[in-house]
Amino acid sequence: MLIYFIGYIAAGKNKWGKKLAQELNYDFVDTRQIMEQRSGIKFEKLLKNKGLYIKYEQDALDEVSVLKNTVVATSEMLPCRGDNMEVLNATGITFYLRAGLGCIMMRIAKRTQDIPYLAGVDQNFIPDFINMELNNRKPFYNKAKINFLARELNMEKLKKLLSENGVEI
Repeated sequence: MLIYFIGYIAAGKNKWGKKLAQELNYDFVDTRQIMEQRSGIKFEKLLKNKGLYIKYEQDALDEVSVLKNTVVATSEMLPCRGDNMEVLNATGITFYLRAGLGCIMMRIAKRTQDIPYLAGVDQNFIPDFINMELNNRKPFYNKAKINFLARELNMEKLKKLLSENGVEI
């Protein structure tokens, strides 16, 4: 079984992915780390070269989509390219951790300059930028099998939602 966590920055993909993997005794992988390992290039530098970024992102998807008993935190854009969302849905359970602008801003408030997607974005424009990005990505994220508000998630709810979607807990 593969369980993919998708969503925007600071939604909790890594946090919940690691917790769930430990709870289920599954492996945990982050596609951004795979991209860095395979390319030998830091994620923030990969972002600056769109062609290279997309290549390694696709390679990471190809690599994780054949794994078993693994929880995967995807990069924010991975579900939004080509037929990637269809691949994710066909190979595992997709879980969209939905976070609104207020929640995201609160979670990143003190570290906006450390977030590769926001590097170089004027501080005054960050909320507008995030809102625009969320709106652009929602049509892809909403194709997930499970869609849940990140700030209301706890392990009991997570396990119940997954169980309802065929994951043996």
